[in-house]
Amino acid sequence: MCNWVGKFKAFFMLIVFLLAQQSFANENEFQFTTSNWEDFSKEIEMQKEIDRKNGMSYLISGSLALVGGILGGNMTDDPAEKGIYTVFQTIGVASIGYGISVWQIGGEERSLYQTLQYSKLGSEQKSQLLRAYNFQRKERERKDHIIRAITHGLIAGLNIYSATQQKQDGLKNSLYFVGGVNLLASISFTFDF
Repeated sequence: MCNWVGKFKAFFMLIVFLLAQQSFANENEFQFTTSNWEDFSKEIEMQKEIDRKNGMSYLISGSLALVGGILGGNMTDDPAEKGIYTVFQTIGVASIGYGISVWQIGGEERSLYQTLQYSKLGSEQKSQLLRAYNFQRKERERKDHIIRAITHGLIAGLNIYSATQQKQDGLKNSLYFVGGVNLLASISFTFDF
């Protein structure tokens, strides 16, 4: 039986890198641009369509990862390869669940919108609440970026240090790779706030 993982090592490393980058990205996050209730309502309606498309994208890619993991796991007898395919199956199921969540629930701004929409507040009161919410959200995002930058920096340092202590070349390269990905994530969060 062919050693598929060994033959497609670069491909698998690329997939892991892309999945890691996707988990670091905040591209699906709602970008709050207004404190006016009427404009906010329009933004949320547009965001619902974006959430639907993103959710479907996660569903499709998750389904492909799940099916590929199941097929690959059934094609091999090697325990290490079966383990890798199990990881792909897990990522697939997680992606499917996340996609459904994005599509059906969305972010906290959708929840805020629905709460305000069904309240008895007037348009000006809703706008005042949105301004206060927007201020608090920006402060929370700033702190979150600092924490993420520090966390990814520490993970990068730990993996790079572990790589310098490793004798086995394959494991050393993997640790450098994971350390490098986390270092890039740390840098991106450092300059993002």
